[in-house]
Amino acid sequence: MTSHTLEVLEFFRIAEIIAGYCRLPEAHTLCLQKHPSIDAEKIAEAKKLGRDILSFLQKDEQLPIKNLPPIEPVLKQLPASGLCLSIEELYAAGLLALQIGELKAWAVQKEQPDNAACMLIEAMPPLPKTQQAVFSFIDKNGELLDIPALTAIKKRIQRIETDIEKTMRSYCTDESTKTMLQTPAPVLRNGRQVIAIRSNFKGRIKGIIHEYSQSGQSFYLEPESIVLRNNELMRAHADYEQELRRLLRKMSAEVAEEADALEQAHKLLLELDCAAAAAQWAHQNNGVFVCDSGTAQTFCLEAARHPLLGEAAVPIDLRLSEDERILIITGPNTGGKTVSLKTAALFVLMNQTGWPVLAGEATRLPLFRYVGCAIGDEQSLDQSLSTFSAYMQAVATLLAAADQDSLILLDELGSGTDPQEGGALAMAILDELLTRHARVFVTSHHGVLKNYGYRKKGCINASVSFDEQTFRPSYRIMMGIPGESRAVDIAEKNGLSPAVIRSARAYMADSSADAAALIKGLMEKHAQLAVFEQEKAETERVLKEKQRRCDLTALKLRQKELLLRAQGYKRLDDLFEQKRNELENLVREIQEGALTHEKTGKLKQFFADFEQLLAKERSQISSEEQDIAALQQDYRKQESAPAAQSGTAAVLAEGVEVFIPHLHRRGIIVRKEKKNWLVAVDTMKMTFPADKLEPLAAQTSVQLRTPQVVVEAELHKESRPEFELRLLGMRLDEAEKHLQNQLDLALMHNMQEFSIVHGKGNGVLQTMVQEKLAAAPYVAEFFFARPEHGGTGKTVVRLR
Repeated sequence: MTSHTLEVLEFFRIAEIIAGYCRLPEAHTLCLQKHPSIDAEKIAEAKKLGRDILSFLQKDEQLPIKNLPPIEPVLKQLPASGLCLSIEELYAAGLLALQIGELKAWAVQKEQPDNAACMLIEAMPPLPKTQQAVFSFIDKNGELLDIPALTAIKKRIQRIETDIEKTMRSYCTDESTKTMLQTPAPVLRNGRQVIAIRSNFKGRIKGIIHEYSQSGQSFYLEPESIVLRNNELMRAHADYEQELRRLLRKMSAEVAEEADALEQAHKLLLELDCAAAAAQWAHQNNGVFVCDSGTAQTFCLEAARHPLLGEAAVPIDLRLSEDERILIITGPNTGGKTVSLKTAALFVLMNQTGWPVLAGEATRLPLFRYVGCAIGDEQSLDQSLSTFSAYMQAVATLLAAADQDSLILLDELGSGTDPQEGGALAMAILDELLTRHARVFVTSHHGVLKNYGYRKKGCINASVSFDEQTFRPSYRIMMGIPGESRAVDIAEKNGLSPAVIRSARAYMADSSADAAALIKGLMEKHAQLAVFEQEKAETERVLKEKQRRCDLTALKLRQKELLLRAQGYKRLDDLFEQKRNELENLVREIQEGALTHEKTGKLKQFFADFEQLLAKERSQISSEEQDIAALQQDYRKQESAPAAQSGTAAVLAEGVEVFIPHLHRRGIIVRKEKKNWLVAVDTMKMTFPADKLEPLAAQTSVQLRTPQVVVEAELHKESRPEFELRLLGMRLDEAEKHLQNQLDLALMHNMQEFSIVHGKGNGVLQTMVQEKLAAAPYVAEFFFARPEHGGTGKTVVRLR
């Protein structure tokens, strides 16, 4: 990315805005120095860091980054031998150590080890020596603590200053000397206290003259009695400075031991502050960090807003597939074509810097090695270049650098010269870029480029929409449709005389009426297509929902069919096992003695009871079949309801396809015979009454699936499932039957949850219940109740 491209696309202005959110002055400088990268891994890491910080901000959790004084000058001095940092420099290092400690405590509290911000903070080295050394010498406000050696010298200084002040005050109050003074108070000269004496009293007080006034009327005298005390004061100050320097040198040496850790921690802290600034900007402006699209080269902008337009920005949507390499945007002047180009390219630069963009979550941007643009007037008086010549030089530079990993922006391509030659040149340039497989965004008013966008594979037209009522652009992009320049309409709106407008429309009618009509027709078709797609999407949604319900119903039918079959087999097995035992007992009794009338009666009674029991079973099965048939008919009515409502249902007539419910077969009516109908079913012809046939829609051609039965009826009309099934005191087989009956009833009545009280005891009932529930496919989960509700003596069951 060249600096020219970054400047034209106003990247540096965005950098200044984001840098304004930095807490640290050095982070502000670092943010301004950031540039787009082509390292995909580095970009992904920067965006993940910003995205994870944004997740904290969205929960109103700020990173505890504080404003710190600059520390880079300190870091540069640390490698030097005999280092002696100032109090301010030591204080800056101590504040950095405190900041790292606070961040680490904050990250540990969050307990999010996978969060990139927490990981970055964890990578910061701790600085215990620096913190201990600095804040054993300086308090948290940057003031010196009470160091004994320094405190003793300060007291000595105060005593000397007090003595000097008393002596000097005596000169100012003594009647013999007060009249000699030019001023009634002592003053400082060269760091020593002196008194101003009138010149005519020279020699009256012994001492050292430091200087004369400019008028010569007075001179500044250090009395002989004060000289020694001033000497002592200066010596005391020198001792203080010497001791302070010794302590500073000692503290600096301790800080220098962590020089590498300080530098690394400072570097990571600046990165964290820069990322936090970008996340804060995104949070305040509804921005997003673009998700990586992998190897896909889809270019998609959703509700993209140029950051510099603020609330005036109109969101734009733009989508190009991997094969669509050139986008040609046409439309009226001031319609937003150039802004759209700049927005798309600026977002690419921001994304590759690891910054968020002001767009929707669906935005996807490829990684580009090179971004180049030819936008605006490149005219140069210094180089004697016209606008067209300068533009062509810029295009030549772009062509030299363009490849499949390049994004090229060409604003008003082919303008500035003869329209015919400019159009031909523009198409040739696009041919070359298309050959290089570069991604190209072009704006133009040339009609030939609109046709070029339709003819060339890999090209797509787009336009900025225009309000037909107000003759104002709406700044929205319409993909797939070229736009009209509407120059005459705009000129009329801006006050051009009616005569000129009429003349221009007359010229237009002769040359380009057909093209304008074609574009207008295409725009109308585009609007109709949008409505159709919306209706299609709604229809697809309804069909998917219906298919989902049908699939769910079929699954339930299949489950209930298997369940009923298993129950029927078990019931028959129990019946035959019982009767087999009874028969064996009868045979044993007959074999053990002579055949008597009583034994014969028992045998007859056995067969009579067995026949009666079979009749009862047949009656019950017949009743269940009737219930199932009724449910099947209701289910078919539900499925055929839409067809009946739309008028597609057929009536009974020759050649009509029908469904025979009790045979689960399709057939075709051959003819009517009196009150019945002769129907061809497979290879047979059978007669059925009209109420046994269901006509199918004449135009339906789908295969009729053999319906599976959803048995919503209860196993026993008077039975209901229990919310708490108690098995205590039952035998194992009896408890198992009650549990199975409870599961069946719960499934029939759509009960989602119930509990089973089986007690603890020796664990027989508990084991049976657990095994039974584990084998049932319609049980979603089961678990022991909470201790206060029964613990391991009670199991809670949840069905699917």
